Amino acid sequence: MPYYCHLDSSSRVDSTNLQLYSLQQAANSWNDLIEAIEKSGIDEVDYLKERLAFILSCFGLSLSQLLGQNSPSPNKDKMEEPSVLLGSLLANSHVDRTTQRRLNSAFRDFLSYYGAVRHFGKNKYEQNYQTIDQLTVQELDRFRRMTIEIWDIVIAIYKQDNNNDLDEIRSISEVVWFDNLAGQSH
Repeated sequence: MPYYCHLDSSSRVDSTNLQLYSLQQAANSWNDLIEAIEKSGIDEVDYLKERLAFILSCFGLSLSQLLGQNSPSPNKDKMEEPSVLLGSLLANSHVDRTTQRRLNSAFRDFLSYYGAVRHFGKNKYEQNYQTIDQLTVQELDRFRRMTIEIWDIVIAIYKQDNNNDLDEIRSISEVVWFDNLAGQSH
């Protein structure tokens, strides 16, 4: 089975792009959240924690799939954790060591929240609930920027292979639009 990447599955019956679809759902929900905050203020946003957790979940699904959790590898049962996959990807990319360290650190922080969201049933000492209670719009915005940066690195890597149908995009931001949090430049 060949492994290839494309931007849109809407016209393809034989394949899907779950990672992009998940990112688009994160963007839709993020943009709705930003609009609600601008309209009423953060203290008046309905279901704020639920929205933050949903967006975080979409980022996690998108990134775990993007980093290779859905790779058609014969060694699928031996697939590394997303943090190991990201570290390997960054080590084989054009990204400098300072950026690699920053992204790996942000991703570790992200994974603590993502793990809490994914295991939200009864848990010892309610640790997962306490983790999610610490999630803020500002922290989620940090993860949004991290997600876009990781996507852009992966796109740059995949564009080197002519079998990948990525058109002429340079950034995932050309495909999926996220509104900026007030006071943020990008």
